[in-house]
Amino acid sequence: MATLLNVHRVKYQCSCGSFKSLCYLYFCRHCLKIKCKDCVILEVDCRFCPSCYEHLQSHEAITRKNRCQSCFSCPCCNHTLVTRATNTTAAASPSLNITPDSTTTASLDVDDTISSSTNVSGLQTPSKKVYYLACSVCRWSTRDIRLVDQPTLNSWKAQDNIHEGRFNELLQHYKQIATREKQERDRKRYSTVKLRTTMPTTANRSTSSSDKYGLLAPLTRRGIRTSGILKTPSLTESTNPANPSPKSAETIEQIEALDENLFLNDSFDFNKLTTITQRLNSVEIQPLTIDRLYPLAKNFTSKQSKRCKECDHNVLKPEPSPKLIKFKLHQMALFFIPEIRIWYHPTWSLNDNNSCILSIINQLDEQTTLKIYTLDEIREENTDKELIERINQFDENILTSKLIFPLEKERSVQLHAHVEPNETDTKIDDELRQNDSKDLVIYRKFAKIAIRCFIKIKSNNVKTVLSAFIIEHRVVGISPIVSTPTPTGPNPISQNVRHIVFIDFGSIDESALPLHSALT
Repeated sequence: MATLLNVHRVKYQCSCGSFKSLCYLYFCRHCLKIKCKDCVILEVDCRFCPSCYEHLQSHEAITRKNRCQSCFSCPCCNHTLVTRATNTTAAASPSLNITPDSTTTASLDVDDTISSSTNVSGLQTPSKKVYYLACSVCRWSTRDIRLVDQPTLNSWKAQDNIHEGRFNELLQHYKQIATREKQERDRKRYSTVKLRTTMPTTANRSTSSSDKYGLLAPLTRRGIRTSGILKTPSLTESTNPANPSPKSAETIEQIEALDENLFLNDSFDFNKLTTITQRLNSVEIQPLTIDRLYPLAKNFTSKQSKRCKECDHNVLKPEPSPKLIKFKLHQMALFFIPEIRIWYHPTWSLNDNNSCILSIINQLDEQTTLKIYTLDEIREENTDKELIERINQFDENILTSKLIFPLEKERSVQLHAHVEPNETDTKIDDELRQNDSKDLVIYRKFAKIAIRCFIKIKSNNVKTVLSAFIIEHRVVGISPIVSTPTPTGPNPISQNVRHIVFIDFGSIDESALPLHSALT
């Protein structure tokens, strides 16, 4: 297939009016409409580390700043760092700060944590296993920045941030502002509620109401509970002197001029400078040279569900476990709507009808009837005004050609189910082939058919051949209301739906596509 990977050539119109390829669309079985990524709501189901698959709840991941404490990425090439073990030989009185330069390393993969070794003088010195991080792609390691080897796994601490105190100060300040704003909204909401603390002036009505219904005591208690909220200080009032406002940021008025001889100096080495990407990966520190690069904690990724904005039902629901790639609910439009591709088009002629071939593939596991309409036929029907309005706007502004089918009557084709064929399916396929119109259907093989159409270019100034037509097929949806519950679930509903299919045949100067071997 010449256009197998060119999925952008054939697009379907979403319910919002945009055109997307079928593999990027969803189909809601409740409202029976096509949905794109702008028509669904994203919901995070779980957060996990892509390296060790550690699964955390949302509040725990936020506490860790969405970073894994066990896995690290290389600051140079962003690949996952590997933990390596080695033996280090220390002196008789070991020091707490041991660097790779002050120790002697032995072979890797040692089983004993602490062993004994003999030095040159014959004295027994303790040997201890230590760990460091290394990248298997660019060969960067924590020893390149003279980072101390750790005695245990996963004991690397985060790099100190000199601005952490300032960030915490601002965070606490804005939390106080958010709390006061919430209290202000609550004060305004409760102040509009009329507390019925007084009854009518007539003594008989007051006595009978309080004695019969007992309304006075609950209203009094409610007024006591809300008295604290009603007396909440507003945002314009002075704040607590114990928590003063943070110091305002100081503007740098004078910036040091760059020394012109800096780059001409022989001691300056461009290879030791970090790139913009490396600095932004460590945005807290933004190291200038490569000897200040620090291992980056692995960012968490997430599994997301997608929910229809119109009917609030899920169209995509993955399994909660990060190790599973299956879906609980997977309503891709590719599984419910026939897929159309360009099979052949000739060298374009401006004056004649250009014969083209389109392939249609049924992805459903049941036989489907597909009806094909031109844009003019939908206008003549005049039944769906919303569809006609979209067609007129689309035809005037975008389309550069007119698509025509060989049959003038109602065009309907039977699509075989997308299943593994057997002897029965072969017989059904032969029967469908005999009932096909030879002018329209020129090829059939189980769930795949090829139809013929003609393209008439509108004007001589056309640079790109753009055309469209309408397809109609039956879909089985899910009823939102079930009058009689059944053990199999909700009652399915069946309805015919129509879709606008937009085809981009390419440039008018493009050469003809090769004809498929089945058609020669």
